[in-house]
Amino acid sequence: MSRKKYNKYESFSLVEMLITITIIGVVMLISAVTLTSLVKISTVSSNKTRVRTETEFVLELVRRTVRNSNPSDIFVYDSLDERRFNPETSTVISTSEVLNVDEVYANGLAENVSGNEIHFRPYGYENWICVGYFKSSLDDSKGYILKNSAPDLWNDHASCFENNIENAQYVMVLNSEYVNITGFNIAYTESAETNYLIRFNISAEPVDWYLGNGAPVDREVFRQTVVTTEGLIW
Repeated sequence: MSRKKYNKYESFSLVEMLITITIIGVVMLISAVTLTSLVKISTVSSNKTRVRTETEFVLELVRRTVRNSNPSDIFVYDSLDERRFNPETSTVISTSEVLNVDEVYANGLAENVSGNEIHFRPYGYENWICVGYFKSSLDDSKGYILKNSAPDLWNDHASCFENNIENAQYVMVLNSEYVNITGFNIAYTESAETNYLIRFNISAEPVDWYLGNGAPVDREVFRQTVVTTEGLIW
């Protein structure tokens, strides 16, 4: 006479299954939040590093070129309220129909007066170098630092960033589309032996920012450099 063998199976109750699913859901939610936070922090860190790199590039450019210029060939101007930069056409345009050249470009700014443009000519060069900060004509909260090279600016410094075919091909935007320049101030002080002590202050921020206003990380980056001209004394 044979006996039937019955298999005994163990299973979870409905309550146990709900508890298990809840625990797994909480763990997955915590993992997702942690991963999202890490991605945001990594992106923010990369964006701030980009801002530091680009601002340092601008300051290094002026450090290397301005110091090798004669103080008599250095002029600072304040055209921030008179001109804007159009990023779509890559041209500098006037905010009014008639640019008041006599007031803006007739004479350079006095000592210790801040401006947004500096025009200088390094030793041994015929061309002038112009570096200027302009706000966007499309969005007033965005700013750009431009560099241009032009000849014969002795009596026509207003033409360095003018919208014309001859000069437009040399205009270069020094910050990328991912970096917003919020300020760029230039001022000089006469030092010993008729040299200039020139101060450059730049503030910038990343365009993409994934942290809230209450985050403990400051969005804006500030940089400053001081350059002394090395004029030849005879």
